[in-house]
Amino acid sequence: MYDYNEYDEYGKPKQKPYAIYIHGMGSGAKSGTKTSFGRYFPEYEWLSPEVTHDPFESLQILDEWITAFQPQLIAGTSMGGFYTMYAHAPAATKLMLNPVINIETVIRKIGYGKHPYHCEREDGATEFVIDEPLIQKFTAFKQERQFVLGSKNIALFSSDDELVGKENSKKNAAVLQEAGVEVHWSDKFGHRSNDKAIKKIKEVADLVLGKQQ
Repeated sequence: MYDYNEYDEYGKPKQKPYAIYIHGMGSGAKSGTKTSFGRYFPEYEWLSPEVTHDPFESLQILDEWITAFQPQLIAGTSMGGFYTMYAHAPAATKLMLNPVINIETVIRKIGYGKHPYHCEREDGATEFVIDEPLIQKFTAFKQERQFVLGSKNIALFSSDDELVGKENSKKNAAVLQEAGVEVHWSDKFGHRSNDKAIKKIKEVADLVLGKQQ
């Protein structure tokens, strides 16, 4: 999985294995984070399905993409990290960046009401709504579904997550560690998936997975 060579023995370009990036809350498939992952993980052909704030609908979307493309790597940030843990892809490596496992708590912290999306959405939506029914939907989802571990499972948390907070980040990390995920910490970034965050998760993934140069 992790020893991709650009050309085959006849000098012809190989088709790269697929990877899926799952964006966070308030974002969309056109998020620049997918491009950043592609820059640090160029051995994969990156795809980005557009998910919603409905976890049942979103996992159905992800199941369809996983069935169609059979990705070898799935990466998710924030809410996307939450979805990554439930995506049915036991053969894929899973990378999670600040995964919001206690998502109901974080949603309440963001606040009820309408919020603008941070990027242009493929579905044309410009804002999303946080309300009690949304929180109840995530609560019901977590009661009905279980984590699906991949072949390797790595989570990277920020020790200075300004959105989730230090104590809630620790709780999220403990839940994943108990489930069998390898947890790492960094003080190089906050909650948002910037270049420092993706560079760091690349370093962690190379170390854990033993990427061949």
